Amino acid sequence: PQSGRKSLYVASHAGRIYGMPDAEGRTLIDELIAHVTQRQFVYTHRWRPNEMVMWDNRCTMHRGTDFDDLRWVRDMRRVTLSDVANTCEQAGVAPPARQEAAAHAG
Repeated sequence: PQSGRKSLYVASHAGRIYGMPDAEGRTLIDELIAHVTQRQFVYTHRWRPNEMVMWDNRCTMHRGTDFDDLRWVRDMRRVTLSDVANTCEQAGVAPPARQEAAAHAG
């Protein structure tokens, strides 16, 4: 994001890495996920009454765990903040999938 540091967007639902053969890209995605989900990099919140947790989806891999909604009540709200970083569309740059499709069509 805005830190100037290089970063990777890695998620289990990522299907491929553009510019790499599919099998090679899938292997790299699996290796990256195995690395970033090591116990030393994982935060698990232990809930207490009246707590609130916030995170920046641009910088965090997160997932939900089982929740007993018959026993417990929870209040979940989504907040979207305005950011100075443009999306690909706002910057006038085609997202990678469109760039690749255009290259194959030409």
